[in-house]
Amino acid sequence: MVADTLDNLARYIGLHPHLDLAIKALDGMDLHSLPDGPLDLRIEGVHGSLMTLDLGPGGLWEAHREHLDLQVVLGGEERIHWAPLGAIKGWSGHDPEKDILQSDDSCPGSPLHLKRDMFAIFFPGDAHRPGIGQGQGRKAVIKIKAQAGPAAPGHPMRHLGSRTLREGRITLRPFRLDDAQAMFDNWCSDPRVSDRLIWDSHPDVAFTRSLLKIWVAGYENPWQYKWGIEVDSRLVGDLSVVALNNHKQYCELGYCLAYDLWNQGIMTQALKMALRYLFLEVGFERIALKHLLDNPASGRVMQKAGLQLEGVLRRSERHKHGQLEDVALYAALRGEWLAAHPG
Repeated sequence: MVADTLDNLARYIGLHPHLDLAIKALDGMDLHSLPDGPLDLRIEGVHGSLMTLDLGPGGLWEAHREHLDLQVVLGGEERIHWAPLGAIKGWSGHDPEKDILQSDDSCPGSPLHLKRDMFAIFFPGDAHRPGIGQGQGRKAVIKIKAQAGPAAPGHPMRHLGSRTLREGRITLRPFRLDDAQAMFDNWCSDPRVSDRLIWDSHPDVAFTRSLLKIWVAGYENPWQYKWGIEVDSRLVGDLSVVALNNHKQYCELGYCLAYDLWNQGIMTQALKMALRYLFLEVGFERIALKHLLDNPASGRVMQKAGLQLEGVLRRSERHKHGQLEDVALYAALRGEWLAAHPG
């Protein structure tokens, strides 16, 4: 599931080839000026409609097997509750003509509060219950065929999710709901860790726990690559794919590590483990990482892990404190990296 404002929709190009086509077709289109009724984007496998609806307590949970569901709020404020498919019980049989499963389960799910010009994308495996609110709302609903297009040339992608990886003292594993306290204690509450990152230190463990629930639910999606880093069975950091373009077989990684383990080679080894898996098993052709220019220690980790400095992106990232900053870009290519790191 993805939720954001409509002016950021283009940021999600790369999640799915058919979604890419829909995003490009919507670029510059004034949905507000169009009447209710069918929305023809002239793309095979993509169809939509604009509608005015009465908001209320919401109806049934629904999910789809063969389509992504892009919902754009054009008027009013609508809540759409979300949950992983497995968290909802009592699903009806799948209606292949409408591509829908439904359930009247009382599970509250997680509410998304969508205001005018906000959207949500629900993937197969995302249960959602729309139409919650007061008064009238207006929206566009766009159904996008989930079957992927032709594989990119070379090595086809094979999304396998966040498999557990082990090497020596280090284990990369999916996060669990009971990791909240260790996350908070070991790095999420430490301003020394977050100082040159895009997020602020967590104010309390409840905040960490709420974030962790979203991460754990996301493992339903095999495109999510998010690992907790364990050293000698102690959870000490996070290593994740933070951006992904399936068509270009490209991803970008981000990481953080407990302060007391800096400068011990741990992050370098963990990064190599992830690179090998993502190149060899999943099939990415290019993997990149970035760091703020005044954080050279992070650059040394990237160099030791076998990535090459490609240049500096000037004033390309806005720091959480407000200023635009220069960013160093490192990357590795599949063939080159595997040849240099045969195992």
